[in-house]
Amino acid sequence: MPKSIPRLDIMIAYSCNISCRGCISLSDFSRNGVARLNDITKWIEHWSTMLQPEVVTLFGGEPCLHPELIEICRQVRKSWPSTTIRLITNGYLLKNFDSAAWFDFEPFEMQVSMHRADHRAIIDQAIKNILLTRKGWQVKTSENPQDHCQISWQLGNFKIYKSMFKDFVVPFRSQDDKILPWMSDPAESHAICGSPNTPILYKGQLYKCPAVANVMDITGNNWFDYRPCSDAAHLDQFVAGIGVPELVCGQCPNRSQAVVIDHLNTINVVVKQKSLG
Repeated sequence: MPKSIPRLDIMIAYSCNISCRGCISLSDFSRNGVARLNDITKWIEHWSTMLQPEVVTLFGGEPCLHPELIEICRQVRKSWPSTTIRLITNGYLLKNFDSAAWFDFEPFEMQVSMHRADHRAIIDQAIKNILLTRKGWQVKTSENPQDHCQISWQLGNFKIYKSMFKDFVVPFRSQDDKILPWMSDPAESHAICGSPNTPILYKGQLYKCPAVANVMDITGNNWFDYRPCSDAAHLDQFVAGIGVPELVCGQCPNRSQAVVIDHLNTINVVVKQKSLG
């Protein structure tokens, strides 16, 4: 029987249409391209026999840069018929898709992450275009500044929510333009982690979190002798480690070391002009 887990992220795009300092996908570095559809399909088919996530998140980079995003949604739905598909997007490129197409994949969630306060109107219009395709939305708002879901719209098994994350902790330290680990206490760094329970399927293998996968890939270094999960033989150990501090968590800083980046400040977020509405 497949093992049940709360969430699985799948990184389908490495490039991004914006560059945010402190991004856990390292969007502020030179990153290009997307994962091939054939590869993504193989990954999904392989792991769907072993894992049953409650939520499968399509993640980037910016997933809306993938020219076959709709087909990827179909493949996820085929392999995990009852799983909620979640798309995490910065919203700028939603204009390139049929606003009604997303309803084919219910249960479906769209998290639109706003990274620049001065572009609120652009993001609001992208959401409005989808809302206008249906009637009867239930709207909820939150005044809790710690709640990433500031406002949501729900219609049956379809949900859109807008998030303003604001503060991001850089998942490494820099020295002489090099990416290096903090070598911090794993429990202390895990305590302030923004993705403490978020395993990611990255290039066919399971990693503890997006930061671990991206930093290891872009640097080619494995400071903690970390081994991603590649097969069923190591799956029990991997699942048991979800949400639990491990040695590799020492890559990220503890509270006193953390460099925090404001993702609503225009200085820290560069948006390419072709993305704007």
